Amino acid sequence: MTVKAIRLAQQDNVATLLSDADKHQVVEVIDDKNQSVGQFKALQAIPFGNKIALTAIAPQQAIQKAEYSVGIAVKPIPVGDLVHVQNVRSSRVDIPQNIIEQIIQQMRIETP
Repeated sequence: MTVKAIRLAQQDNVATLLSDADKHQVVEVIDDKNQSVGQFKALQAIPFGNKIALTAIAPQQAIQKAEYSVGIAVKPIPVGDLVHVQNVRSSRVDIPQNIIEQIIQQMRIETP
């Protein structure tokens, strides 16, 4: 079964999941006009409302969502990976490391 994610702007390098995706599940990405822009395999489970990488993202590269930078990659993020606290730091809020670790544990985020 394919799940969907939405890319809010053409230059975005992430899309937001519209339902939960299991590891290795195909995610169809649509744009704001409901047109398909591609399919991506989720490299790990990605919960509803979280972001999937649409391009390979290098360390220090901005995470673009809805034409805005919402964070900076702190490690390489491959296409299809969950884009969240394990590989991004917010450009707006400084989240303490112990909170990041709690989020990773509670969400069961896979880390290398």
